Amino acid sequence: MKFIFDVDGTLSFDGQKIDQRILMLLERLKQRHHEVVFASARPIRDLIPIVGPFANDSLIGGNGSIVSQHGKITFCRTIDNDDYQYVKTLIAKEKLDYIVDGSWDYAARLSSISPIFKQLDPGHLAHRRPLKDILQPIKIILLNLTDQQMVQLFDSLQTETSLSIVASLGEHNLDLTTRDVNKYTTAQSLFPGDYVAFGNDSNDQALLLHAKISVWIGSLLTAKRAGIDHPDQWYPASNEGVLKAIDGLLKDESFKNLAD
Repeated sequence: MKFIFDVDGTLSFDGQKIDQRILMLLERLKQRHHEVVFASARPIRDLIPIVGPFANDSLIGGNGSIVSQHGKITFCRTIDNDDYQYVKTLIAKEKLDYIVDGSWDYAARLSSISPIFKQLDPGHLAHRRPLKDILQPIKIILLNLTDQQMVQLFDSLQTETSLSIVASLGEHNLDLTTRDVNKYTTAQSLFPGDYVAFGNDSNDQALLLHAKISVWIGSLLTAKRAGIDHPDQWYPASNEGVLKAIDGLLKDESFKNLAD
């Protein structure tokens, strides 16, 4: 069985590391002949440092826009140029904070006190470029938006572009990828079949709704806000909650029959 894990807020609660005990349980899943896949809003360069010993496993980054397998990029979907130009016009007009990810390098305007700053290229694997030098973006984040901007920009982007748009819960960010690209569509195209999914945010919605077993990390109230009314399982957003979730599946006798 494939286990597909979101990272930030699901496996990691400080944006910098995954608890060693959780990593050990992930290794136990592999020893039981399950496949471990990570699916994150982070681009690949930002996933590699946090997943540590699993860096050569299957990594879905940029909310489905890029994939690494065995240490090599195997899938990359870039944003249409017309859509990109429209977003750049909005950035300039509204003086928006942003991160624009290419397949490896990035452009950014954000404060060092922004919560996402510590997650931006933590391994110093890429180069920060001027926005004009990112010609084929895979993902754009519009950051630190007001409530009014969230509504206005969402409506404008939905009307004027073909982009996939995700409003991040509680973060006042909009995540943009090319049309019909999200964690679920990419996972299903590359790793078809049943899977178990762990998530904690609205960018995990489709992945969880189509899972054989959906595991929500966080409160049921936040699950409902993300469009997940009835996850199969839910646990507190803590290392202990995740440990209990994975350990419970490893010990479940009926679940053992789902291994490939």
